[in-house]
Formats: sequence, C-alpha cells, structure tokens
Amino acid sequence: MVVVEVTLTESSRQEAAEGEPVRRHVAELAMQYEKPVYGMFLANRIDSNTAETFRIGVWYNRDDTRMRLDIIPFTLAQFKVFFEAMFKSRNVQVSAIRALLDACGTSRKDLHAPEWKVEIAQAVQNKAAGFMEL
Repeated sequence: MVVVEVTLTESSRQEAAEGEPVRRHVAELAMQYEKPVYGMFLANRIDSNTAETFRIGVWYNRDDTRMRLDIIPFTLAQFKVFFEAMFKSRNVQVSAIRALLDACGTSRKDLHAPEWKVEIAQAVQNKAAGFMEL
C-alpha cells in the first residue's frame, strides 16, 4: 500500500505542519492493514528538517509500542520524472514503484537528511533511466 501525502509548504514550517500528521496517517494505515505500507511525501521543495523526520521514521502508539515507518520525501519534479518515464515506457507496474521506494529507503539510516535527499534524487534518475532502456 502506498499512502501519498502532498503539501504546498516549503520552509522549515513544512516539518511542523506535516511531520506529525503524515507519520500518524501512515502509522494508522500500517496498523490497519497486514501488508507493507509506504508513505510517499510530495512537495515542491523538501525541507531538510522534514526529510530528517521521515528518515528517522518512528512512530509511538498510545501503548508506547514503537513502529518503524517508511516515508520517502520526493519533490514534485522527481515524482514527474519517474512517473512520466514509467508511463512513456508503457511498462507501468506497481513493482516499479515499490522498487523505487525500497531503493530510496535503503540508505536512509546511514545518511543525514541532506545526503539522503541527494540519494533519493539519484535513485529517481536511475529508475527513470531504466525505463528508457526498455
């Protein structure tokens, strides 16, 4: 399952306005469904504080049980590049979206937010280029 959250905020207010609600929404759906739940956060620009909140990817339930959340922040431009390449290739597959989310999530624990954002941008370019090779 992919939960898509979109915002128009761009400054450091982005984390304050979106960090908790997005994590809560993804956590609620993860508790409701017995399958992997990914969050795809979209904005014109991703503030590094917001990326850091999603990079850490933690939510605590009322009983203090800890959940790890997979929320990947993308710019709208990155979203466009990936999905345009996928649709132009006529090879639209849910597995390609999951592969992108997995590729972006793999490096998050080893990087700080600004570096993670660079890795996400590179993963988007690599996955989009892969569609062009088909």
